[in-house]
Amino acid sequence: MTNRKKHVVILPYFCDEEVDRYVQLSQLMQRFPAPSVEVDFLLASSPRAETSTELAKAYEPLGNVIPFACPTRIFGYPEGPTAMFWDCMDYMAQNYSGNDGFSLWLESDMAPAKPDWIDRLSDEWYSESQTPVMMGCYVPEVYKQRIFKQPKLLLEPHINGGACYSMDFASKMPAEAREGVFDMAVYKYATDVGRAKKTGQIAFSTQSRVRRDLVDDDKALLHGFMQEKDAFIDACVEPLTEQEIEAAKWNGIKDRIETAQRRLRVWVVRRGHKAMLENMFLAKQKYETQNPHQFRPGKSTSTTVPVDQRKAA
Repeated sequence: MTNRKKHVVILPYFCDEEVDRYVQLSQLMQRFPAPSVEVDFLLASSPRAETSTELAKAYEPLGNVIPFACPTRIFGYPEGPTAMFWDCMDYMAQNYSGNDGFSLWLESDMAPAKPDWIDRLSDEWYSESQTPVMMGCYVPEVYKQRIFKQPKLLLEPHINGGACYSMDFASKMPAEAREGVFDMAVYKYATDVGRAKKTGQIAFSTQSRVRRDLVDDDKALLHGFMQEKDAFIDACVEPLTEQEIEAAKWNGIKDRIETAQRRLRVWVVRRGHKAMLENMFLAKQKYETQNPHQFRPGKSTSTTVPVDQRKAA
């Protein structure tokens, strides 16, 4: 029998620094009201990392905790994280058979932006007649503009890896989907079955705008993609102030100024990760503006919690 509205949050960790960030996130989650859905936490350690008792203790107040030592001994980036991802997806398929909830691959530079973040994601997961096989932050084709040359393709369309996956995701994907970096490899096959869902609730953020994103009502989970991870998580867990909540009415203007600055910077920063990041944000903004119907806010109907519950006491 299908067990509806039960989800798993996967915490993949490789080192003590990641454990520290996850412990910070557990403290943030414990300040939030309990979700209306049941949540398990799969603590997935790298083959080179020791199982963390500190991490298990941190998440026990939040739900059922399952320590899991990833068995596949493949190391390096991106091969190591990809192997861990598939170890976890295989575990989901074997141990949550018949469950139509999601398993969320929560990387250590991702943080909840709303007290009812799980319920919001759950509502969107169940918002259509058939649940997705994956739901996450969509990245369209990203090009680098070049003077007197055709634009250069930097990134193929895909859903970023920090996303929600069906419990039977491993069995839904063909063997070829396991070749290459997992988030780039699986998107084609998920779209082939018509069940790759784009959501604006899981969103990229940056050090310069994270505090604005925390008060954006459409964002439930932030990913500090290509940011300094410790500083980003510090900014996410710091309670909002009254001044930040009041200043949110000006965030639309600040966003437009940031976009104008970004358009200027792409002509100055021509190479490297910084150039890719700037171009990606512009490409995402353009796509989301042109295709608003593809991004459902999915606000929780069960435990809607105002953003000011994140504010400082």
